[in-house]
Amino acid sequence: MDFNETLNQLNLKSEVVAYAIVVLAVLLILLVNRRRLLLRFQEWRIERCLKQIGIEQIRNLVCPDGIDGFYNIDRLALIGDAVLLISYKPYDGNIYCAERISEWTQVVGRKSYKFRNPLFELDNQLTSLRLLIGNAPLRGFLFFNHSALFPKGHPDSVLNPENIPDKFLTANCGTPGAEIRAAWEQLKSHQKEASGNLRIGVKT
Repeated sequence: MDFNETLNQLNLKSEVVAYAIVVLAVLLILLVNRRRLLLRFQEWRIERCLKQIGIEQIRNLVCPDGIDGFYNIDRLALIGDAVLLISYKPYDGNIYCAERISEWTQVVGRKSYKFRNPLFELDNQLTSLRLLIGNAPLRGFLFFNHSALFPKGHPDSVLNPENIPDKFLTANCGTPGAEIRAAWEQLKSHQKEASGNLRIGVKT
């Protein structure tokens, strides 16, 4: 074996070792950050799913509650026959709920957690929106992600990625009537006017 051949073999081994180190480093980074990466992937899936709702959307609308406070409304979507208020709830595990009970229960593993029925706040947000758009058709929904399960069912106003009505999807929305379009333009105008103002104590 001459010197050049030996040198070539050493160079090849060095490259293999370098590639192996890079691969191991990448795997280690993925392993250490797997929970964070999974969370980001789930967030991307949900955002992609929510963006398919409606012809247009308004995000993070600050809406007066009528008693010197504000609600931060997560998402509004325009469809052919209504304006939709969609409140995203990032809960996982099993959710036990009913429309009129004061608290819902989240069960994750062997632990359970109580939280206030989010439909009550949804109703309050709908009432606040009425102050802006009057009697134009308006509907409200809670949206849960893929990780939330409802073993005993859920109210009709609860959506998840699998039960979004076809008529809510962009391709099937139809053309909004004059009343709904006027209400939507009013909401857009309100958001534009409010976006430059600094607000303190916004309810979320």
